[in-house]
Amino acid sequence: MKLSEQRISHLSHLILDGLWKDDLVDFPDEAEALRAAKEALIRLLSVDDQVDTLIRNKLSAQKKIVGSREWQILYDKYFREEMEKRRW
Repeated sequence: MKLSEQRISHLSHLILDGLWKDDLVDFPDEAEALRAAKEALIRLLSVDDQVDTLIRNKLSAQKKIVGSREWQILYDKYFREEMEKRRW
């Protein structure tokens, strides 16, 4: 999933604000916490992109018609399986 730098920054701020408001964490260095949140989001989104590419190539090799009901069912199944393998 491609997100702009602004969206990633916005999401990072929302995450940190939520953690702080719920009194789950105190940040000794807010700038460092924000940087870490941005990096984590970027890593998470890059895994989704990698898995998406892998699954699309797999379905293409099986000669499935993109967008068909069968393609979507297999895509969802393979995506879940691959993400399960990569669970952190």
